[in-house]
Amino acid sequence: MGSLVEVIDESFEDVRNTVFVAVGKNVEESKSLILWTLHNFSGMKICLLHVHQADQLITLQRINDFFDYIYVYNACFRYMPTVDDEFSVHQVIQNEYSLTSSQAGVHMLKVYIEADNVEIGIVQTIKVHGIQWLVMGAASEKLYSKAMSELKSNKAIYVCQQAPISCQIWFACKGHLIYTRRNGSTLPSPHESQDKLVQSLSAVFLERPQGVSSSDLHDRLGYATKDAEKSKQKAFEESIKRWKAEEDANEALNVAEASEKSLAEEITKIKEIEATLTVKTTEIQTIKNQQNQFIKELQMVKDQKQELVDRISNACKTEKELEERIIQAVDLLIKFKDSRDNLQDKLNNTRRHINRLHEESTNLSLAEFYKPSFLEIMKATQDFNQSLKIGEGKRGSVYKGILCHFRVAIKMLPSLGSQGDTEFEHEAEILSRVRHPNIVTLIGVCPETRSLIYEYLENGNLEDQIASFQWYNRIRICAEICSALVFLHGSKPQIIHGNLKLTNILLDSNQISKLSDLGINRLIPNISESDPVTTEFEKISVSSDVYSFGLVLLRMLTGRPVLSVVNDTKCALENENFGTILDLTGGDWPIEHAKELAYLGLRCCEKNQPDLGDEILTKLETMRNLVTVSPVEPENHHRIPSYFVCPIFQEVMKDPLIAADGFTYEADAIKGWLNSGHKTSPMTNLKLDHCDLLPNHALSYAIQEWQQHS
Repeated sequence: MGSLVEVIDESFEDVRNTVFVAVGKNVEESKSLILWTLHNFSGMKICLLHVHQADQLITLQRINDFFDYIYVYNACFRYMPTVDDEFSVHQVIQNEYSLTSSQAGVHMLKVYIEADNVEIGIVQTIKVHGIQWLVMGAASEKLYSKAMSELKSNKAIYVCQQAPISCQIWFACKGHLIYTRRNGSTLPSPHESQDKLVQSLSAVFLERPQGVSSSDLHDRLGYATKDAEKSKQKAFEESIKRWKAEEDANEALNVAEASEKSLAEEITKIKEIEATLTVKTTEIQTIKNQQNQFIKELQMVKDQKQELVDRISNACKTEKELEERIIQAVDLLIKFKDSRDNLQDKLNNTRRHINRLHEESTNLSLAEFYKPSFLEIMKATQDFNQSLKIGEGKRGSVYKGILCHFRVAIKMLPSLGSQGDTEFEHEAEILSRVRHPNIVTLIGVCPETRSLIYEYLENGNLEDQIASFQWYNRIRICAEICSALVFLHGSKPQIIHGNLKLTNILLDSNQISKLSDLGINRLIPNISESDPVTTEFEKISVSSDVYSFGLVLLRMLTGRPVLSVVNDTKCALENENFGTILDLTGGDWPIEHAKELAYLGLRCCEKNQPDLGDEILTKLETMRNLVTVSPVEPENHHRIPSYFVCPIFQEVMKDPLIAADGFTYEADAIKGWLNSGHKTSPMTNLKLDHCDLLPNHALSYAIQEWQQHS
C-alpha cells in the first residue's frame, strides 16, 4: 500500500472513550450511519474516520438535499450546497462533514486518511491509534432488506476479518444494526431502548393530541429527552463497570487456568519420579538377588575347591601321557609317509607304463583302419531292419548294430553324388584319425555299401534331450561343442564340420556331448540342404561353422525354432524383456549369464564374427568353471558330472591340473601328453603358451565331496 497521509483534529487524543465512525464519499449513506451512532452512543466522543483515495476527482454538477432530515436530540437541519465547478473529493467531503457536525449541534472529531486502498487504510488506522470502538457500513443502502443478516460489502468483510481483535465493530445499514464483531470482552453495545424512546418521542411529536399546544409538547419532549440522557449515561456507566468486572473475572480465570496447568505439570513430574523410583527399586532388588546368587555360587566353588585340585592333578598326568602318545604317533606317521612316497613312485611308474601302452594301442588302431565287408554290414543291421534305424535324413540313414562284439552306429550314405571308392576311402581314413573327447570317433568304413561305422552313443541326440538339461549343463555342453570346433579348425589339414545342429550333437552314457556327422560334406560334396546356414553362406567354411554354433547357443537358451531364434532374441534384448524368451525347462537361468550367452550367439550370427578360440571358448570356459559348484539334482546323483571327467582318460580325476589352454586334466594324463613331445592342447589342437601346470584345488574338493555323497 502507498504511504498513509493523516489529517487529525487537534483535539483528538483519547481513543478509549471515543467511537469512530467510518464514513465514505457517499455523504447520503454516511448520514444515516452518523445518525445511528449519535442515537446509540450518547455521551461519548464521536470521531469521523474518512479514508480518501488519492488523486481521485469527482465532478459535482449539483449536490442538492445533502441531508433530507436529521433528528438528533431535538435538532433538525438541512444543507443544500450548490457546486458548479470540479472539486477534489477530499475537499468536498471535509467541508460537508464539518458542516454536518456544526449543524447537528455536536462537536465531532475528524480523522482524514489518504491511502491507495480504503479498507486497508481503515485497518492500518485501527492498528496505529489503538482504536477500540468502530462503526461502519455493512453494505450499500440499496442492498438493504429486512432479512439482511450478514455483511454485503467487501470492505466491511475485509475490516471484520483483518482488524485487530481488541477493536469491537458495529456494522449498520440504513439506520439498522446488521452485525457486531466483539473483541473478546463485554463492551458497551448500542442501546435499543434509546432507539425505542426516540421513536416514541418522535411519534408524540408528530401526532400530538388535540388541545395541547406545540410549546407544551416541546417542553415535555425536552424533559423526556433529558431523562433519557441521564438513563443512558447511567446504563453506560453500568456497562463500563460490568466490562471491568468481566475483565477482572477473565484475568482471574486465566490465573486459575495457569495454576491448574502448573499443578498438572507438577503431578505429571511426581508420577514420572514415582515410576523412575519403582524401576530403580526393581533394579536394586534384582542386583541384590544376583548378589545373593553369586554368594551362593562362590560358596559352592569353595566347597568344590579340593575336588577341582584333584581334577587338575589328574589332568596333568593325562597330559603327559598324551604327549608321549603324540611322539609315538609322529614317529609312526614319518614311517607311513616314507612308505607312501615309495608306493607313489611305483604308482607313477605304473601309470607311465600304461600311458605308453595306451599310445601304442592308439597308434595301432590308427594304422589298422577297420573295413568291414558288405555281408558284415548286412548282418550287423539284420538286413537293415527298420527296428534298428535310429536316424534318417538327406545325408543318409543311421542304424545301430554290433560289429566284432562292439555296439556301433552305421550311417548309410546316399549313393547319389558320392565320390569314387578310392577317394571315398581316403577321405574317411582322414576323418578317422580325428580324436577328441567331444567328437564321435569314426571306427571304420565300408566302401561297398557307402557306410560309415561310428562309436555308438546310447543317449540319443541333443534335439530330443534338451528339455532334460538344466541351465548349467547347457553351458557345459556349449563349451564342449565349442572346444571340438576349435580343435577341428586348428587341425592340419583344417576340417570343417559343415552340418552343425542339435540333431548332430550326441550324448554318451555320462551325458557328455559329442559332435557327429563330421566332414560328411567331404564324402558327399554335391548334396545340399535348405537350412539357414546354406542360405547365409554359399560355401561351407569356418564362418558357416561359427554361424551354426551361434544358432546352437541361442537355441540352448530359448528352445525356439532355428528360423526365428535370431530375430526373437534381438527383439527381446532391445525391448528389455529378455527373461520372457528363456527356455523354462532349463530351470532358473542367472539372467547375467543368459544375456552374455545371448550376445555371444548373436555375434556369431553377424558378419564380423568373433574368434571361437580366443573369445567364445574363453568366455564359455569361464562361465562353466563358475557353475561347477552348482548342485546336482537328486535324480542325477548317479551320473558323473562331466567336469569331473578327464578329457584324455575319460575317468573321474583324482589329481586335477590346469594346463595353459585353460582345461583341467588328470595329472598323469596331461604330464604323459607333454612328456611325449606334444606342444599343443589335447582339446583345441592349438600351440600351448607354456607347459606349466597348476593344481585345481576347487575342483579336487568338489570331486571329493561328490564321491562322499555318491
